[in-house]
Amino acid sequence: MKTIKFILLLSLFGTLRIEAEFLPLLPTQTIVKNDWKSLRDLSVVKQNFESSCGGASLATLLTFYYGQKVSETDILKALENNGKKAVSFSEMQKILPQFGFQGQGYAAGYEQLKQLKIPVVVYIKLRGEDHFSVLRGINDDTVWLADSSYGNVTLSKEQFLEVWQTRQNENSDLKGKFLAVLPTKTDIKAADNFFTKQPKKQTDLAIRAIGILRN
Repeated sequence: MKTIKFILLLSLFGTLRIEAEFLPLLPTQTIVKNDWKSLRDLSVVKQNFESSCGGASLATLLTFYYGQKVSETDILKALENNGKKAVSFSEMQKILPQFGFQGQGYAAGYEQLKQLKIPVVVYIKLRGEDHFSVLRGINDDTVWLADSSYGNVTLSKEQFLEVWQTRQNENSDLKGKFLAVLPTKTDIKAADNFFTKQPKKQTDLAIRAIGILRN
């Protein structure tokens, strides 16, 4: 997924103002009051390369949920990828043991996602291009993503399904895909303020702005 131009990111300002009050701070994080860019990118590893969203998403999950301080560069090095070619869930799964984790990919529907108790990496299509993002909040009608291109964004259920339901199996309700990541070591502790079952809804302005996510 190509990095979104800065001018498009500005359109998300309305969403970020709403989200500011519930973005959690981890122990080592501080933000400047009214700094919307810091709020937008809080607890998100931003991608530095055209196709490194998968690496950045894993780095976000391992760093801010599991507290392991893993960089995008660390993930790309393990993948033997320079960030210019896309990766798959299978490739991510293979390198996770190097960091003390294991991964498993699943096909799922929205109801299955709602049962999750941990953040996961989701595969989506943005403007027809492959993209990975971290799902860090979900309820009946709202999804919160920690995205390596956009930062923290919230989508309505309908908006999320438009980009997440990529499996073309008409005989199944499991039209989306996600990668679950779990530690293999007992001393790795998860943050209790990264994932939520109560993501806040966005304003009408934010809903219109997030239309740039659609295919």
